[in-house]
Amino acid sequence: RQLELERADAIEEGLEQGIKQGLEQGLEQGLEQGLEQGIELINQLNQILLSEGKYDELQKASNDKEYQKKLLAEYGLLNEKQGE
Repeated sequence: RQLELERADAIEEGLEQGIKQGLEQGLEQGLEQGLEQGIELINQLNQILLSEGKYDELQKASNDKEYQKKLLAEYGLLNEKQGE
């Protein structure tokens, strides 16, 4: 009986550790993907502004996050969930 309890405890502990490790890895991957997507969006916006010769807008967007979001939305680069 004692052996069964110890085994059940070990299984539960292993399961908890596995879940914790999986959550940590998932969070890390999600953050990495989000960062990559954010960089890609900003690069796309910068390319558009440069190609249109909108250097003042590019300068302002690089210093003003709200203005940057506005431009991302105007150019259709930002969906509703990303803007929240």
